[in-house]
Order: sequence, then structure tokens, then C-alpha cells
Amino acid sequence: MTANRLEMDPPLSTPTRQTSGRGSNHIPTGDTTKEVPPTSSKLPSDGIMEESVNEMTTMLSNILEHHGRANQRLASLKEDLRSHKTRGGEAEGHD
Repeated sequence: MTANRLEMDPPLSTPTRQTSGRGSNHIPTGDTTKEVPPTSSKLPSDGIMEESVNEMTTMLSNILEHHGRANQRLASLKEDLRSHKTRGGEAEGHD
């Protein structure tokens, strides 16, 4: 009876899906862009992430602003030191 059953079932290597036409494996050739969900479908964590990004942006902006002021102050001190040296004096050091 096993031999009869084997004859009735198709071999396992036979393709079972459609290989041509508009079957399940059809690759569309037109516009394949996905539809963007509306902004109202934000996840609850989106607001937290946006707030974190805003905080980090503000912090970075403050750091860059402080760095710029520090660089200006350093340039000013270097200029003061150069002008002091060119007037004939030496920079006074502490022993």
C-alpha cells in the first residue's frame, strides 16, 4: 500500500507556487513606495525621543557657544602676551 501512496503524491521537488504571471511571487514594476502613516499614529515613545533630541541639541549648542567664547578669550590672552613681549618686557612667571 505504501507503493501506491507514493505514486499518488507528487514528488517533493515539484514547485507548488506559481512561477509566472501575477502570482504570490510577482515583483511589481511600477511605483513601489510605501504609504507613509499619518503623524497621528506616533508611538508613545516618539514624544520622549523628540524631547531627548531637543535637549541634546540645546546642550550641544550651549557647549559650542561656550567653546567659541573660550577660544575668543584664549586668542585675546595670546594677543595680550604677544603685545607685552613686543613692548620689551618678558612675561612674568611665578617661581
